[in-house]
Amino acid sequence: MTSDTLFTPLTGGCKCSKVRFRMEVAPIITHCCHCRSCQKVSGSAFRTNAMIETDHLTILEGEPLPLQGAGGQKEVQCPACGSALWAHQPKLGEAIAIVSVGMLDHGERLPPEAHYFTRSKHPWVTLPPDLPAFEEMGYPAKAAAGARIKAALAATGPGPSMDAGVVDAQVRDG
Repeated sequence: MTSDTLFTPLTGGCKCSKVRFRMEVAPIITHCCHCRSCQKVSGSAFRTNAMIETDHLTILEGEPLPLQGAGGQKEVQCPACGSALWAHQPKLGEAIAIVSVGMLDHGERLPPEAHYFTRSKHPWVTLPPDLPAFEEMGYPAKAAAGARIKAALAATGPGPSMDAGVVDAQVRDG
């Protein structure tokens, strides 16, 4: 992803435009997630997501509604139209938001950098050979990205099953 110094904030919102938000900094990573939850929420074979520190999301209009989903994931939606705006993955807690790229006004500016949960991808989906693919949740093998995840976890505390040491190992090995 581009460095934060070159990043122009991206706005987005739900289908009915009652909830609008802005990503203030470049995402930690943009990825395609093939987990069953993302398949169901997106109504497609996978969901393209941008991982960002929740503190760098600004609500511009409306009040999104957090709902508890399956497996401990919290989906943040528009209370009027039900659009899935972003999620909080249980391993990362609320420090990190997983923004649905399809909800961004210019999501085309965030091409995927990896594929996650490929063990549950549909067999007809072909993965590009030049992008990393992980059978489960992966973490970007970039020092700056790992540092951002660790800093967010340190500021708010990790999710119930994740800590900065695990992020260190996954960034190093992933």
